[in-house]
Amino acid sequence: MRYVNHPAAVARAEFKPAQLQAARRLGLTVPATLVTNDVDAAREFATGHGPVVCKTFRGLPRAEDGRAGAIWAQRVDPGGFDDSLAVTAHLLQVEVPKTGDARVTVVGRRVFAQRITTPDRLLDWRRGDWDELQHTPVPVPPAIEAALHRYLAWFGLTFGCFDFALTGDGDDPRHWVWIECNPNGQWGWLPDADRIAEAFAAALTDEQEGCGFHGREVRL
Repeated sequence: MRYVNHPAAVARAEFKPAQLQAARRLGLTVPATLVTNDVDAAREFATGHGPVVCKTFRGLPRAEDGRAGAIWAQRVDPGGFDDSLAVTAHLLQVEVPKTGDARVTVVGRRVFAQRITTPDRLLDWRRGDWDELQHTPVPVPPAIEAALHRYLAWFGLTFGCFDFALTGDGDDPRHWVWIECNPNGQWGWLPDADRIAEAFAAALTDEQEGCGFHGREVRL
């Protein structure tokens, strides 16, 4: 049976700390990050790194009505940290001073990239009005594209939606700051949707595209 992607591979690839480790080993720029439930460590990190955001480890499970929930990336104030932080681990990350975002959808060997901007420059573009999002095709630097293919191979995936914060015009790999990869991400709203659908069909029918249901040895 062919999968794009296999559910087990998706489960492995959803865990944010594993994503960050793989991205860094592949040479991608990753924001300074701390995973902790220690309030003193969290305060020290946030105070020493300036603006800091808090993010979830993985997507939320579906609610009883069948709808998937979401918790957006949000700025946090270290002055508000208290003992409740000790209840569970938190993922804290330095806020990237970005000029825009990039959504890179990779299916097999095909890559589709759009620069996303919002009228009000939201920290997390997903929380705004999607009808107001501005999409502009953006070329992916070869070094970044090669790293994304190796990333998918590492997790045994054929498909992934990658999010980057752009700190410049995007022509330099150093302008691309890793945010995350959704191994089961949405893409139907993108201007490339028709071509992405064709890539999915190719991945399910072409042996050379791979189908992401088995691991491959990739040394990081």
